Amino acid sequence: MNKNNSYNDSQAVELAKGVYWVGYHDPKDLLSCNPYLLVDGKEAVLFDPGGVLNYSKVAQKIFSIVEPAQISHVVLHHQDPDLCACMPLLEKVIDQGQMKIVTHSMASIIIRYYGLKSEFYLVDKNLYSLRLKSGRMLRFLTTPFCHFPAAIVTYDEQEKILFSSDLFGAISSDWSLFAKEGYQKQMQTFHTGYMASTRHLSKVMETMAKLDLDMILPQHGSIIKKEMVSQCIDSFKSLPCGIDARVTQEELYDWIPAKKSVEEKQILIVDDDKKNIKLLHDILNASGYDTIEAYDGKKAVELSKQEKPDLILMDIQMPLMNGLEAIKIIKADPATHHIPIFALTAFAMSGDRERFIQAGCDDYVSKPYNISELLEKVKTILGE
Repeated sequence: MNKNNSYNDSQAVELAKGVYWVGYHDPKDLLSCNPYLLVDGKEAVLFDPGGVLNYSKVAQKIFSIVEPAQISHVVLHHQDPDLCACMPLLEKVIDQGQMKIVTHSMASIIIRYYGLKSEFYLVDKNLYSLRLKSGRMLRFLTTPFCHFPAAIVTYDEQEKILFSSDLFGAISSDWSLFAKEGYQKQMQTFHTGYMASTRHLSKVMETMAKLDLDMILPQHGSIIKKEMVSQCIDSFKSLPCGIDARVTQEELYDWIPAKKSVEEKQILIVDDDKKNIKLLHDILNASGYDTIEAYDGKKAVELSKQEKPDLILMDIQMPLMNGLEAIKIIKADPATHHIPIFALTAFAMSGDRERFIQAGCDDYVSKPYNISELLEKVKTILGE
């Protein structure tokens, strides 16, 4: 078990024996999503795998730990797209005949609209429990109107872990994998706006207080270790929320920082050809982006740490340090791994995309550039 807060969130993090965080944190996104993977012998269970935006990064972590054939169940605590929109992509990798979707029958009605073909395992038709092949028992608890009528959470009796879905989650511009001082305030802000009422939340907390918990793993926000469990539960017992909230929407979210304008977004261009750099500089500046330049991979790594650009356009063939080496270093550094990178290449051969993605690229752009296609990719990756 990870006994301290030292971790590299660009990789899967083992939280307890066989229990992994396989999420992805984008510093520009206030709503951090946390999928989890439970490995029990040769069998694996995936919890709330997430949406499509970060699917490639999440999938990379999952399949660095297990083979697709090991995943027997995917638990979907409710039907929202930030929990399960990536399921059609997972079904392309995992045999639909072997994988079952674990959820409540009410949630399954909506989840089917994602076009899924896998068999459903409905907890309300199976005594709210799932026994794995080893005998390990997962129990499901209903958390009505927190924040869906048929919402559920999962309790792993063996490791005393609660996979809590939206409960105990938070929205924050100051994210960390493990909850730290001030996290309760972030939780309360989230729950005030997203839970139905004080009565519903308080009743669910009565159930949570009876569990023997060593850790709470929320789908949003930060992981809560044993020393903070009781105080987090207590903080919700009388929290005004939903229809009982005493604040306006404006007051509730006035702490969220304003989104960067195009003019404030900085793009690092890396190429050993000054003509190519000038071309990209002119294209991006004309669209309102600020640019900085590097002429080799070594300088790109240095500027990435110093400037923290919003996007890196990285040439592959360069002196001193080539683009792939630089990409691997940037993506391995916890301070810079979140920065999206496009590979720039004149050699768009078969297998190149897979090679670039494996190195850590988010996409690639072929030379000569199609300007409209390039700008569209830039806008998409920057969330515009």
